[in-house]
Amino acid sequence: MPGRIYVLSTFIYRVVSMSLIADYGKAAAIGMSILVISISLIYVYRYYTRASDKFVTVSSRGFKPSVVELRKGRIPLFIIVLFISALLILLPVVVLFYTSLVPYVMVPGAKAFAAMSWDNWKTVIKDPISVRSLKNSLFLGIAGATVGSFLSVLVAYVIVKVKTKAAGVLESISFLSFSFPGIVIGIGFMWYFVRTPLYATIWALFFGYIATYLPYGIRPMTSAFIQIHGSLEESSLVCGASFTTTLRRIVLPLLVPGFVSAWILLATMFFRELSISVVLSRPGTETLAVQILRFSEDGQWGKLSALGLIMIFVSTAMVLAVNALGAYFKPGAVREKKRVGIKPKLKAAV
Repeated sequence: MPGRIYVLSTFIYRVVSMSLIADYGKAAAIGMSILVISISLIYVYRYYTRASDKFVTVSSRGFKPSVVELRKGRIPLFIIVLFISALLILLPVVVLFYTSLVPYVMVPGAKAFAAMSWDNWKTVIKDPISVRSLKNSLFLGIAGATVGSFLSVLVAYVIVKVKTKAAGVLESISFLSFSFPGIVIGIGFMWYFVRTPLYATIWALFFGYIATYLPYGIRPMTSAFIQIHGSLEESSLVCGASFTTTLRRIVLPLLVPGFVSAWILLATMFFRELSISVVLSRPGTETLAVQILRFSEDGQWGKLSALGLIMIFVSTAMVLAVNALGAYFKPGAVREKKRVGIKPKLKAAV
């Protein structure tokens, strides 16, 4: 770290990667030091969310959300949001695009604009390691997020609907991965996988990602289950529907927004993940984030910017595609398709 201002994760990275001899024992001990604090915070969370019924928003009764009228504050708030969005999103992308076109770091000016070319983009696109890292990240992002989202549905259902001590323990365990820096978890997985055929394969990253980031999928799915009142399922069962029919016709359509949110969270995290990848990846299993880190260490800022923009474009396309798919299958969209004469593929409960 240039300014030698360390946080826990960067200090652990220094202990593991920047010392003459990697001290994995010290890194693991530092990571375990926050376990007590994490368990305490989990207990506080469970105490304040133990009465989940008060968070229900979807039930058999009619519900209409209230609308806050901004009135004269609409234009000023819009300008503020637009300014923040441009500062945090648009400006970094513009800088990356500019850097990807110049041969080296140059101050914007006539000389820099005259030297602009697509050489960095051509080099990255033809680089076999960069292409392989893109394929690996796409596989981990799409396949890993899909598997992780379905696992999140199962875990969230047990946490919310099964009122037992075992469900509470499962929820507490699912929180623990939030507590540890990713590089510490990566070290743990490395020592675990080194004795198995999974070591130095893409599957080590696949299982490591899911095990580490599964709580990010469980959170939106838990919120989605909490918002659905149990009376909907009970009414369906009383009317003679089986558990499978109730799940397919009532519960799953109402879970579509939560499932989409979980998938997007997991996919974007898997696609840009670095802390675990830098420990578990080996030649042949590089990811985009690892390749970008290597470009950074070599001072190849033009290639770094080009590959970074490719990462942004691909992840944005994934998010937009899944959002559109989720909007197509959510219950309100199905009713709209019926009204305009489009045959829906998924029916919602009436």
